[in-house]
Amino acid sequence: MRVSAVSAAGLLALAACMPADASAQGAAPPYHALGTQPFWSVTIDGQTIRYEPANGTTMTVPSPQPIIGFNGERYETRRLTVDITHVKCSDGMSDRTYRDTVVLTVDGRKLRGCGGEGATPATLLEGEWAIQSIAGRRPAPGTPPMVRFQGTQINGSTGCNNFGGGFRFERGHLTTGALITTRRACIGPANAQEQNLLKLLGQRLSVSRNRSGRLVMTGRGGQAVVLARVR
Repeated sequence: MRVSAVSAAGLLALAACMPADASAQGAAPPYHALGTQPFWSVTIDGQTIRYEPANGTTMTVPSPQPIIGFNGERYETRRLTVDITHVKCSDGMSDRTYRDTVVLTVDGRKLRGCGGEGATPATLLEGEWAIQSIAGRRPAPGTPPMVRFQGTQINGSTGCNNFGGGFRFERGHLTTGALITTRRACIGPANAQEQNLLKLLGQRLSVSRNRSGRLVMTGRGGQAVVLARVR
């Protein structure tokens, strides 16, 4: 009986050291996928599939057990189906390559994108961009403006002063925080260019791609900043 009592006490002590929910400790991280024409994102966790379009209503449905195929998985619900194929994929906007090719079907409409590690919406902007036009005007000669996105930070040049701050990119819309700028005096066209750029960056901008693959960030009244990737 003493041996049994000692064994029971040992088991209780061992149980006290174990996580309350051992299965939760091994839970897989959420799976992310995204697309650029138009912008959309999908997050799949152990319980739900969440679809967020750039324009429209977010859709959340219970996540079914995936159908495992030869080279991927398929999540099928009444309104939303996610087909994941383990074939490398380019988002068509940057030089970033993702692990998976994803086809999303929403109420019968097919959308194509990429998924896997690193597939979060902000990565679509990552890198350096040359500003090709501001509110319909090309940059003033000798004042090449640019912008760089890195992580959650934005910085760049108006063509006269440098600027920097934070940003959020959600559901195809860019919002920057308060931007800090250097204090160099700008005159003539360079000053007008700076004022127009900072005014636009201070708005909530809808982000899209044009036919030539340029990034178009559009604010109130249809005024836009057009970017071309540098690297």
